[in-house]
Amino acid sequence: TPATHPRLCEALGPPPQDPAQRAIQAATQSLDALGEPRPALEAALAWLRAHAPPPGELSLVHGDFRTGNLLVTPEGLSAVLDWEFARWSSPAEDLAWLCVRDWRFGRLELPVGGFGERAPFLAAYAEAAGGAPSEDALHWWEVLGNVRWAAGSLQQGRRYLAGERDLELAAIARRAAEMEYEALRLVDRRPVWSA
Repeated sequence: TPATHPRLCEALGPPPQDPAQRAIQAATQSLDALGEPRPALEAALAWLRAHAPPPGELSLVHGDFRTGNLLVTPEGLSAVLDWEFARWSSPAEDLAWLCVRDWRFGRLELPVGGFGERAPFLAAYAEAAGGAPSEDALHWWEVLGNVRWAAGSLQQGRRYLAGERDLELAAIARRAAEMEYEALRLVDRRPVWSA
């Protein structure tokens, strides 16, 4: 927590009063920067505003905790890479980000990074951390993660259309519709985070 790690506060800056509100503001700014209507994302943002979890305990989060940033060897998890988005936030943010649709890499039946189920993942986290975020908080952050990455994907497409001819940018942008769909699906019907 920020109180137990004051040197991290020096590096990361002061912790936010309300990480959910900070995340909504950042997602709204990303969407506004696109300069075009995205009704699905706007509807999901309205839901996020209406259902934001109350501020809770903060922890250091990775900020991009997903399969592509995990170094796994035959012995198990060896390292977590790319900490440039690290910040103080709800631990639910990292846990839910791993469940964003795009990080499943086609394995939609395995909602945790395309390799696992929510309930055992959350149980293992709770055992290791001494507790876990609420299902409501996890659900909220998963909706937010899909909105955030949809806007990010669309920004990648903008780069391609502006002349940066990297086909990966175009491919990423194409997937924005999948995250829009997932955000609306999650708003409409809750995922099961417990057994």
